[in-house]
Amino acid sequence: MKKNKYSVFDHIFAITVVSFMCLAIISLPFLLFYSVMHLISLTNDVRINSSGTFSSIKIILKFFLTVLVITGVVDTIFSLILKRMKGIIGFLSEAFLMLAFFYLYVLIYCFVSNEIVMTDKGRLYVSLFLFLMYLSIHAVYIGSKHIYESMVKK
Repeated sequence: MKKNKYSVFDHIFAITVVSFMCLAIISLPFLLFYSVMHLISLTNDVRINSSGTFSSIKIILKFFLTVLVITGVVDTIFSLILKRMKGIIGFLSEAFLMLAFFYLYVLIYCFVSNEIVMTDKGRLYVSLFLFLMYLSIHAVYIGSKHIYESMVKK
């Protein structure tokens, strides 16, 4: 059996492609999050107290990272608690709890931090946006699982 000889340029190309893929996986969700938060902040309901674009990015990145970490922990806890409920009832229960959590999280974050100031409507907008992003993660998971299963069957 003949082994393929890989050159240094093949390794550099592979590392470059993987690096760009990792960068895209990390940066695209944040860019979407930043864009929507910036659009919401153009309303009178949400105000980001920043001195410029870089400061605004820093504030939203901090909010984004805390949302990711806390959502991961809370979602795991809710999944373990609702483990016995299967099907649509379990999913709807978890979804309702996550929507309530997002609203409560945004409410507490606004009270603790004065970097992002929101009215009641603004908190509702941001929590609904977070909830839609949460649901999109489930949709991507279901879609990728379906694609994977169809590929394995072939």
